Amino acid sequence: MDKIVLKDLEATACHGVNPEEKVTPQRFLISAEIFLDFGDAAHDDDLNKTVSYSAVKKQIIRFVEGNPFDLIETVAASLAKLILCENPLANGVKITVKKPDAPMSGNFDFVAVHTELKWSKIYLSLGSNMGDRNAYLDLAVSELKKDPAFRNVRESDRIATPPYGGVAHGEFLNSAVEADTWLDPYELLNAVNAIEAAAGRKRDVRWGDRTLDIDILFYDDIVLGDDRLCIPHIDMANREFVLKPLAQLAPYKAHPLVGKRVAEMLKDLQQKNEK
Repeated sequence: MDKIVLKDLEATACHGVNPEEKVTPQRFLISAEIFLDFGDAAHDDDLNKTVSYSAVKKQIIRFVEGNPFDLIETVAASLAKLILCENPLANGVKITVKKPDAPMSGNFDFVAVHTELKWSKIYLSLGSNMGDRNAYLDLAVSELKKDPAFRNVRESDRIATPPYGGVAHGEFLNSAVEADTWLDPYELLNAVNAIEAAAGRKRDVRWGDRTLDIDILFYDDIVLGDDRLCIPHIDMANREFVLKPLAQLAPYKAHPLVGKRVAEMLKDLQQKNEK
C-alpha cells in the first residue's frame, strides 16, 4: 500500500505527569505514516485525490500543542484517530511520539511511544421483535453513523422473519450492516452492546424476545474465539435471516473457516430448507 511519511515534526507542548511538565513546555517529535492508495492522484497529478501532507502537518501541530495530556500514549492514540477522521482517503496510520527531553536521569536520545490504527471492514446483523421494530433498527444505524469510530455505514433492506431458537415469540425485523471501524473486535463488541442497552435490551432469557439484537458477523478476515466473542459468527451459516440481508451487501465475501462465499452459504441453506 502507498503511504505518506512525515518524520520528526517538532512541537512544543506541556505533556507529562510531573508538575513542572504541566507548566513548562517541552519539545516533542512526531512522526506519521499515512496509508492510502494514491495511484489516481499520481496518474492525474491531482492533490484532491490524495492526503495533503501540509494539512496533516497542521493537524498534528495544532493537536499536540493545543491539548495537554499526562501521557504521550494518549497523545499518540488520540492523534491517530484524529488523522483518520480528518483525512477520509486514509486507510490507516502509524504514529510515533518522541520525548527527547524527558525528565529522567542517564544518557538517552529520546523516549517514545508508537501506535497503529487502521480502518477494518465489519458486517453486523441487526434484529428486533419488540415494540417499534423499525425505530430500534433506525436507532442502531443512527448511532453507528454518528460515531466517528465508524464510516461508510450501509444497511441492507429489512426483512420480516419468524423467531429463531424456539424461545422468542414475536416476528423479527432483520437487516445487515456494512461499515468500517478503527475499533478492535472487543471495543466493537462494547460499542454494539452499548447501542443495545440504549434500546432497552434485556438479557434475561437466551434467544428471548428483544428490542434490539446486534451480532458481529465478520471483522475483516480474522478468526477469533473465546468466552466473550466468536468471529466469524458461529451460527451464521444456519441463519437465513442473517445470510439473506448480508448477501445484499456482500454476496462474494468469503467465510474464512467455511471456505464459501455468503451467496453460496445462502444458496446451500435455502436448498437444505427446501428438502
